[in-house]
Amino acid sequence: MQILRREWVVSTFLTICLSSWGCSKAPTQAPVKSVTSTVPAAAPAQGASAPSAPGEKSKSKPTSNERKSSLAANVDPKSVFVVRGPGQIMEIEATRAALPTDRYLVASADPLNDSSRFVVSEVTRTSQSTTPPVQRKAGFTLPKGFEDVKEYGFTPEGFPQRILCNKTGFQLACVPAGPSILGSDTGPDVSKPSITVELDTFYMQVLEVTIQDFEKFRVDMREKKKPVPPAPSNASDSPETPALGLPWGVAVGYARWAGMELPTEAEFEKSARGSHGMRTPWGEGKPLWGSRTISATGLFAADRSPYGIYDLAGNASEWCSDLFSPTAHEEAVNSIAREGLKNWSGPKKVRDMNLRVIKGNGENWSIWDRIGKDMGKGHSNVGFRCVLRISLNSKASDATKAFP
Repeated sequence: MQILRREWVVSTFLTICLSSWGCSKAPTQAPVKSVTSTVPAAAPAQGASAPSAPGEKSKSKPTSNERKSSLAANVDPKSVFVVRGPGQIMEIEATRAALPTDRYLVASADPLNDSSRFVVSEVTRTSQSTTPPVQRKAGFTLPKGFEDVKEYGFTPEGFPQRILCNKTGFQLACVPAGPSILGSDTGPDVSKPSITVELDTFYMQVLEVTIQDFEKFRVDMREKKKPVPPAPSNASDSPETPALGLPWGVAVGYARWAGMELPTEAEFEKSARGSHGMRTPWGEGKPLWGSRTISATGLFAADRSPYGIYDLAGNASEWCSDLFSPTAHEEAVNSIAREGLKNWSGPKKVRDMNLRVIKGNGENWSIWDRIGKDMGKGHSNVGFRCVLRISLNSKASDATKAFP
């Protein structure tokens, strides 16, 4: 198998994790060396060895010939990557100072690594670009209670890349307007067929709502002498763990208290799959993840979307705002043929009005997987996050109502 050189343009918020973490447990090996685009990566030392998978002893890095011969017959070469020359595995982390045009040179076809792991051979800065910086879109301001995170700058359309919700302390990442590819022609029946819908620009929380985040809501309700929502079913877990076991209506209440909403299924998929409709946030390859135990939010850098949003494939499953129908995509095809779909929010009429869409933690971590669960009940593996829909008149979506 020929080792292919590839040059990857990494966006400002894209993190590529090179550790062999599962989607649910901390790594059993020492932390990998980390380089960021703010400092060019030095050439790796000759003879350095790559860290082994958990439970394995460290071994010398194989030569290119050894890599060719040891690649299993069922391993997709597009799913594995290796450095062009000898060196240590490193983690690429796009920091606040990262540039969208930073380039990381890697080579493919190492059976020791999965699609979320790379080895850096070269980092090229392009900070001397003559392209003028993007400015804020004329006439656009954020709704009250939200502000720019200035270090991240603006999208090409002039929207802030990141914003802060002052009430919750959450950061939200901008998901730009454009097409969203939903479902799959080869996935499960409930996700067929693949459809494309148009979405306006919106912001999604970078992390899931945690136990400590939800407790702020409960405290505020208690102090205002208003009905206090139930505690998460996992309230005794680490405060940074997703808040689980809350019914759909309680999640909606939190979102509206914060001045936001639950995402639609289309918004969830766009946030995770990007504009190209990747199967997972990290692409089409198969990660070496098995266990699905829920952990603290933002722990696994490989589970980070092109927009810098964490835990959309793994960690907790999440409530969406849509009613669930097993034939929703088939029904949407007829609507697309008639009038197209703009900001699709799922079917309006379904057989069971108690079912709402759950996303995340799908088969093989595929984002197109979808199930329906009873909105009136709490479910032990289901959490949520919020979105902010914006408009040029500085108001959030009309669907957002202030929680009493």
